[in-house]
Amino acid sequence: MVAVADLGPDALPLSWTRADVRFPRVQRVALPLSGLTWLAYATVPVRCALPDLLNHDGLGSRLLLRGCQAGLAQSLARAGWQTLRVGIEGLVDLTGDSLQRRAVRKMARAAGRFGQVSEVPWSPDAVSRLRGLLRASRYGQHPQLRYLFRTAFDPETRLFVFADAAGHWQGAVLFTQPTPTLAVTELMARRPQAPAGVMEAIFAAAGARFRAEGCETLSLNEVPFHHLEQRLRPLERLITLIGRRLTPVYNAAGLYHFKAKFAPHWRPVYLCVYPRGALLALVDLFTVSGCLDLAVRGWQYRQRARQTGQDDGVGGVSAHIPATGSSGVGWGE
Repeated sequence: MVAVADLGPDALPLSWTRADVRFPRVQRVALPLSGLTWLAYATVPVRCALPDLLNHDGLGSRLLLRGCQAGLAQSLARAGWQTLRVGIEGLVDLTGDSLQRRAVRKMARAAGRFGQVSEVPWSPDAVSRLRGLLRASRYGQHPQLRYLFRTAFDPETRLFVFADAAGHWQGAVLFTQPTPTLAVTELMARRPQAPAGVMEAIFAAAGARFRAEGCETLSLNEVPFHHLEQRLRPLERLITLIGRRLTPVYNAAGLYHFKAKFAPHWRPVYLCVYPRGALLALVDLFTVSGCLDLAVRGWQYRQRARQTGQDDGVGGVSAHIPATGSSGVGWGE
């Protein structure tokens, strides 16, 4: 049995959501070195409490959760879990004017000359069109991150797209809504030739829709390797150092700067492991999430850049490397 302290009814990690389903649907990933099971994301019944789910016999007794906010991490720590700060989450107050800031409105208006934003209901055709957009996105043919956020348009997710006058999707953002008052950003993608401001237009329109429905907070999801304070524990410092060395292939700084334009409230995000074994778990995560594939591609880019004399001398050829973020595709543009 996994040790779990008393948790609030709405305590869920990032990318977990609630829906009108009879049984939980959990994305489980085996981590071979640490022997842990990574519960990457899940759709759980409305009345299913997280402790009940974590103690389900089918999940095993050695677990890993990522995307945990501080309250959840503290509750798990009291129950014997090992917790590590790995990044920050941006929260936008939909009752305020963050999505109506001048910089956001200016970009959204610029995009508005070329098309409009709409919410797309779930259908097999919409699922296929989103997959096509992902393949056509700037880094669609490069190695992609896996399991760190939802990439599939499922009935329990919501999809907002920017379509041009011809009806072609130029950009899309996928959301989950774990509670009526909270929406969470998942997948973000845009075509290379999409008009400037497409993503700002989508967030502005989606935020307005959520707010009209009574939703109060929009999570921009995680920015990894960034922290609100520099007093980190040794393993947290190691994670941050490794992550920032990945800048040529993983543009966390670009992801941060994009999300910062919405003036969010930032809060820490934790990785939680039960019972212990975070170091080996980090090695596992680096491999199974696709970070290793990105690192190899980055090394290949740097080698070619040196041979052609294009190395920028500051960490490689970051302008030519995928800027895939922890909750999106093709950031830092």
